Parts: sequence; C-alpha cells; structure tokens
Amino acid sequence: MDETLNKIENLIATAEKFRSSYFWKAPTSASARRSYEKRYSIPALRWEEGGHSYAASFGVSCSAQNVYAKGEYYRDGKKTTLTTIRNSLRRMVDANLISAYERGQAK
Repeated sequence: MDETLNKIENLIATAEKFRSSYFWKAPTSASARRSYEKRYSIPALRWEEGGHSYAASFGVSCSAQNVYAKGEYYRDGKKTTLTTIRNSLRRMVDANLISAYERGQAK
C-alpha cells in the first residue's frame, strides 16, 4: 500500500512540475531528449479505492524545440482529471493513517 501511495504521489508531483512544460526548452541532443522522456514519464498505475478502480499515467515527450507533457487519468474506465486522482490519494492516506493509529491502539 505504501509503495502505491508513493507512486501516486510521484505522479501528481510530476504532473504539477510539468504544468507549463510547453514553454520549456528541450534538451539539445536527441539522446538527452530520450533520456529526459524516460526519466519523467510514468507508466500506467492501477489501484482500487472506495469501490472505484483508478488508472493514471503520465508521458513526457520532447521535440527539437519544445517539451510536451500529457497525463491520462481514469476512474471506473472513464476519463477524469488530476483532481480526482489527488482526492483518491488523500482518502487513501487518511485511511492508512487511521488504520496505523488503530494498530497502535490495539497494542
């Protein structure tokens, strides 16, 4: 569960970082551009929370002049926004904290 939470947090942080990426200058060499794309692209993550299934991925591509970023977010197979993913993360973190607290109380 913690690994999933960390991956979702990373996806959200990357999406926030690349919010205005169209205006960034791309690396100059082709190998540097491919390396940049590989470093910041996040493959599809899938999880379930609150009776809903979620999927999210984030891709970065570079042309010779610009950097392009695209996030794809789904809830129950329907396209949604980053806000929905962020809210799901918040609920999972809250549930994880509550269950950790309850485990501590049980001792």
